[in-house]
Amino acid sequence: MQYVLFVALAPTGALISLAVAGYALRHRHAPGASALAIYMLAVSGFLIGNTLELMWPTETGTLFWAQLEYLFITGVPLTWLAFAFQYAGKTSWLAPKRFWSVTVIPALTFFLAQTNSRHHLIWSTVTFQPVGEMLTISVSYGPWFWVHMFYSYLLLFGGAVLIIGVRAFSPTVYRQQSAWAIVGALLPLTVNLISVFQLIPGLHKDHTPLVFALAGIAFAVSIFRYHLLDLIPIARAVVVERMRDGVMVVSRDDQLVDLNPTARRMLGVTEESIGKPMASVLQEWSGARQMPPQARIYRSADGEDRILEVRVSSLASGHGDSAGHLVLLRDITDQVRSAEALQQANRELQARNEELDAFGHTVAHNLKNPLGIIQGFAELLADESTVLSEEERRSSVQNIIRVARRMDHILEELMLLFGLRRTEVRMEPLDMAVMVAAALERLEASLQEAVAEVILPSSWPVALGHPAWVEEVWANYISNALKYGGRPPRMELGATTEGEQVRFWIQDNGPGLTAEEQGRLFQPFERLGTQRATGHGLGLSIVRRIVERMGGEVGGDCSGIPGEGCIFSFTLPLAPAA
Repeated sequence: MQYVLFVALAPTGALISLAVAGYALRHRHAPGASALAIYMLAVSGFLIGNTLELMWPTETGTLFWAQLEYLFITGVPLTWLAFAFQYAGKTSWLAPKRFWSVTVIPALTFFLAQTNSRHHLIWSTVTFQPVGEMLTISVSYGPWFWVHMFYSYLLLFGGAVLIIGVRAFSPTVYRQQSAWAIVGALLPLTVNLISVFQLIPGLHKDHTPLVFALAGIAFAVSIFRYHLLDLIPIARAVVVERMRDGVMVVSRDDQLVDLNPTARRMLGVTEESIGKPMASVLQEWSGARQMPPQARIYRSADGEDRILEVRVSSLASGHGDSAGHLVLLRDITDQVRSAEALQQANRELQARNEELDAFGHTVAHNLKNPLGIIQGFAELLADESTVLSEEERRSSVQNIIRVARRMDHILEELMLLFGLRRTEVRMEPLDMAVMVAAALERLEASLQEAVAEVILPSSWPVALGHPAWVEEVWANYISNALKYGGRPPRMELGATTEGEQVRFWIQDNGPGLTAEEQGRLFQPFERLGTQRATGHGLGLSIVRRIVERMGGEVGGDCSGIPGEGCIFSFTLPLAPAA
């Protein structure tokens, strides 16, 4: 009866397995579909071969089909494992250089089955017994059969473990998918164990191939009810592997469980870090409870500092308690630098606007008085009723020229301030003696009027700079030395080489500045020593901007002792040796 039942159900089982295989082949581009199709085809071959073995009328034919079945008997565990690898996202294990080693024992088993009559390693004895119109084969197993059986069970259980692992951390729909797939694989094993060890008395027919085929119903439910080939978790794994953000999974005891390639690249670690404490991978890690939900860490990649945003979230188990934590790493270096650059630009723009606003008020105030003077002298010269001597006329004209030059200087500084941001910095070797001479020539009249003494060095080191700007720096420094120096002014100019920089300086003989006044140096619109100041307070601020644009820095140092004056300096890059 058991043989008749087998033969009656075999066509149904074959049709089910072939239908599942056909559906999978039509969707072979879906992850896991190709492996599932081959697995179900192997199951179909197993069932068809076993049916032909039973129904073949001759002993030779029955033995032939029994031996040929091993092609499918050994193929079923292999193809199931391949499907499990694809389902779990471990496709790298299917590469030929890795997977070939798994096929060695199955291939050897098939070869030994075909040559069993020479060694009897698969079947030690083979007998035939008629059952109605059918011919059954009864065997006792040889030593290699148990190796093959153990290995096949290992592959089938290994595949099931892979799928269970996916199931444990997947949403409900994936758990339902994998549950039906596991049933489809493990149910036939149960039947096979019963048959091999004859656990049911009187059951002589091995129904394993039929149950394998009928288990295709479980795969059909998984495919049609839970969209196995559409929602297979490998799609999630591929997304994680290709994410631009780093992803890490941390266990409840703060062990690193997994991380994607992006996280490995960001942290400079390898897959060998998996299983190690998180603190050894991420030094900033002090446990999920102490780690803020959002933090920043700093890493150096290829010699460049990077800023990583860290987000930590809890992973809940099926019982609602925490199963671990998900850590996301995002490289926000470009965003942070862009934001900082924008903030800096806003600060500079605000400072510039404040400077221009204050400068506008200052210039208006300082131009109003000279314009009044010019207007007064011009009206005096134009008034025909006023009798002026030649000397008085000459003095009036000279006053108009002097005041006009002062106004021109104010306007030049205004234009320089506007041009600092737009002018391209062309750095070139400087003949500093020429720069200083040009600045002194601009101030020649003031120097002669003040009877100023200027002491120059015999030679200057060669530095890199923008000639027009450097001349403006010297003009401002010399002008300040005239205003705030002693009476008569005495100023000494010089330079000192400091590594790759040259510091140029000027020292006056004025009363000096207090510590509070020194702190206000190089700030816009500061006029120190107001009892003698005649400028509009923008000179040193422009000097600072000019020097910084050329890659240097300004400085001012005063002892506060009358007569020792102040030393004002600026640095420029040392020109390379010719």
